[in-house]
Amino acid sequence: MALSVSVPCVATTSTPRGRHDHRHGTRAAHLAHHRSGASSTTFHLPGPGRLSYPRSRAGIHTAARRGPFAAAAAAAGSGPSPSITSAPEGSREADVLGALKNVIDPDFGTDIVSCGFIKDLRVTAGGDVTFTLELTTPACPVKEEFDRLSRSFVGALDWCSSVNVNMTAQPVTNDMPDTVEGLRGVRHVIAVSSCKGGVGKSTTSVNLAYTLAMMGAKVGIFDADVYGPSLPTMVSPEVAVLQMDKDTGAITPTDYEGVGIVSFGFAGQGSAIMRGPMVSGLINQMITTTNWGDLDYLILDMPPGTGDIQLTLCQVVSITAAVVVTTPQKLAFIDVEKGVRMFSKLQVPCVAVVENMSYFEVDGVKHKPFGEGSGARICEEYGIPNLFQMPIVPELSACGDNGRPLVLVDPTGEVSSIYGAIGAKVVQEVAKLSAGPRGSLAVDATGEAGGAGAPRWQL
Repeated sequence: MALSVSVPCVATTSTPRGRHDHRHGTRAAHLAHHRSGASSTTFHLPGPGRLSYPRSRAGIHTAARRGPFAAAAAAAGSGPSPSITSAPEGSREADVLGALKNVIDPDFGTDIVSCGFIKDLRVTAGGDVTFTLELTTPACPVKEEFDRLSRSFVGALDWCSSVNVNMTAQPVTNDMPDTVEGLRGVRHVIAVSSCKGGVGKSTTSVNLAYTLAMMGAKVGIFDADVYGPSLPTMVSPEVAVLQMDKDTGAITPTDYEGVGIVSFGFAGQGSAIMRGPMVSGLINQMITTTNWGDLDYLILDMPPGTGDIQLTLCQVVSITAAVVVTTPQKLAFIDVEKGVRMFSKLQVPCVAVVENMSYFEVDGVKHKPFGEGSGARICEEYGIPNLFQMPIVPELSACGDNGRPLVLVDPTGEVSSIYGAIGAKVVQEVAKLSAGPRGSLAVDATGEAGGAGAPRWQL
């Protein structure tokens, strides 16, 4: 049946549930990158269809279980079958594992055997080798490279007659004990945010979501802007009304091209006029009572500002990371800075900055009508590792107005290539956060995260 959203008449004040003290126990790799003096990576288009980033930094998928964690995870029975890290000396299985140790995850410097990716290894008397290569996400940007190298190294063994690789990903799990029922199947939540309106948050959210889906991930989008929902314009599903399960009362996301979508605009009521506390209750109701199913990534399309909606989402949902959207102007920097500080105080790491409307190109010459430097300044002052600069192209706006994301319309184009790089880096940074030891954010007596200066992650 069609969804009827009940707007609460009484303000309900959400209080933190203790979640933020432990949920982001994953900062080490994020910190190591910043403290190592590595500079932010700027992505731009030097020529048609090409991106200027090194191969080894193209967004390597995943940290997974490494070192002592691999044995512990196997002993606990996690995953469909135990990881294989050793075999009797001199056996053919040992030969295979030795060969596979030449395949290195370039982002973590660890071989795929030690990472615990190799499972179900079988070797026949005739020299046929079969094994499962289980990654932590189906959106791994280098899964084809892992497959190619694995076949090459194992196939080089003098006794090997054939190599069969089954490429899989770990089942979606959520280990947060206090996660609400509808979100239990959601592995990672990515907030796309900017305190300033009109900078292209929804465009970034939608194209990032479909980029991740095209990389093989299960993805959903939640449009958190009740006052001015954008998704009903930017996508055009056949069923443009949210449905509710009459037995459970759960909201069923609207499906468009394989991505589940929830927006207040699909509730048949357009934009809303209501006070902040009422909006908080509505947002809480919509995101927690939705049956999202199993998702690798849930993209939160955040509204402008740092008010009730943002705080409600950060309290109700365990946000894994944030992508900050801005434009080149100084005014955009001033507003976006507030959002970065908000996430810093709430212990949500910002993993990338997307600077929309950075330039347009005529006869090979880049023109920057809105100035430059906002995105780079945010990355520099707040230690955000990745900067992406999006050109001004009419097709991007036209696709949004026509209800079909650009990455679906022109998946091999220049702009889609940049979104592909964004997706790869988001996958990489989220994997780092999911693998590192737990950290906390230092707050000084003034209430500023990270001290009187710019907020920085601290162990």
